[in-house]
Amino acid sequence: MARWKSCSPCSAAGACPARHAWAGLSVALLLLAAIGGAGAQPLPPPPGVPPPFKLLRYDEDYRYLRDPAMRADFWDPVKYVPLGSAGWFLSFGGEVRERFEDYSASNFGVPGPRGDGYLLHRALLHADLHAGESLRAFVQLGNQVAMGKDVTTPPYVDRLDVQQAFVDLRVPLPAPAQDPVLVRVGRQEMAFGAQRLVSIRDAPNVRRAFDGVRLGTSLGGVRMDAFATRPVLLKDGSFDDRPNQAQGFWGIYGTLPATFLPSTSADLYYLGFENDHALFSDGSGAERRHSVGGRLFGRHGRWDWDWEALFQFGSLAAQQIRAWGFSTDTGYTFAASAWRPRAGIKATMGSGDRNPHDGSIGTYNGLFPKLAYFNQAGLIGASNVLDLQPSLTLAPVAGVKVTLACDLIWRATTHDAVYTSVGIPVPGTAGRSGQYSSSQFSVDLAWQASRHVLVNGGAVYVDESRTLRAVGGHNTLFLYLALGYAF
Repeated sequence: MARWKSCSPCSAAGACPARHAWAGLSVALLLLAAIGGAGAQPLPPPPGVPPPFKLLRYDEDYRYLRDPAMRADFWDPVKYVPLGSAGWFLSFGGEVRERFEDYSASNFGVPGPRGDGYLLHRALLHADLHAGESLRAFVQLGNQVAMGKDVTTPPYVDRLDVQQAFVDLRVPLPAPAQDPVLVRVGRQEMAFGAQRLVSIRDAPNVRRAFDGVRLGTSLGGVRMDAFATRPVLLKDGSFDDRPNQAQGFWGIYGTLPATFLPSTSADLYYLGFENDHALFSDGSGAERRHSVGGRLFGRHGRWDWDWEALFQFGSLAAQQIRAWGFSTDTGYTFAASAWRPRAGIKATMGSGDRNPHDGSIGTYNGLFPKLAYFNQAGLIGASNVLDLQPSLTLAPVAGVKVTLACDLIWRATTHDAVYTSVGIPVPGTAGRSGQYSSSQFSVDLAWQASRHVLVNGGAVYVDESRTLRAVGGHNTLFLYLALGYAF
């Protein structure tokens, strides 16, 4: 794990990032020790029906292949390779994805309408070693390139590097706890909840990873995770990625099952973040931000819901941070119809800074979200935003899903800027009149052709507001088509 930089003594009003990181981790250790348990092993799939591949490949468990009768897939011989001793085995896997993208006017068309069409290639290969029930090592290499793109920088290009490399150790706890705590040390991908704040960033090309330590346990369905990490700083060469010494990320994330609330599960979390080079429309400098929030999600009958709210506080240079975010996703599925249509409505609100002269920053920070936050075009992020998105999802045949959506996007306040999906303010938009930002119409199609093959594609049309047109923005058509193979 990367060492935290030495720092000057904390002021009474300030917060030392190292102290917060390890204090939070210490609290998490006490919580973990109190509730104990690493959870039961997942049930094996039915014979002849291999399980689907998971978003986080290290979550896959192929111990069920110890039984030769369970082997039904071409790749099963390399998914479980016994090493002689009981509980010792190797598992290999990977994926290849080719994705074409085309913008009629990239980056809002600022400073001018310039098309950009390119092919993204991503290949990931991993090896998973289990040395009994207590020790495990996972290594994943990645090769990501962008052919024909105007600017080939991370996160589009990372020619050959370690995507993940960590060791898991299951540590027994004293009585009355019965199960061990999982301790993970090294480079790892993380995704929590609906991935609004912590996402693997499947788009645009190079997935996000963190260097550090993570602890996890569960008991009675209650899941607890605690971590102290640094984001990986991507370089576009070979084996040159490093932990980002200018940023730190730590926190505690808990998930309560639906037994606590009828048909509803709940997430509760604290996330700490530091960035020595933060940039907002009304300030820049060292950012120390703390996020406290919760999420309710579930399903009852034909209804489903996913609601999340959080409050952020801390400091940006000499200014205080007071920001908030709120997001809802509610849907109703017409199960009687052959195409099982789901009518949904999403609402997203991220605060903006209403007064650039009051000594505080009110701009919400989405931390490490999906870059395709509202749709696959990924032009606007969740800072200083009010978004309303009605949608309709159809399943015309088995394995095929079609989603039609319309995003109506405003700024929360005209005193603050329009922000891109990576949280960068669009120059010239702060303080400009016109609260409406854009209308974005999208269609997405996903076809799970087989367990191994996924095809998806779609289009997004972005109708820019006069605010963006005034700084050189143009209406944009975005197209994409992707083919992926996993094993």
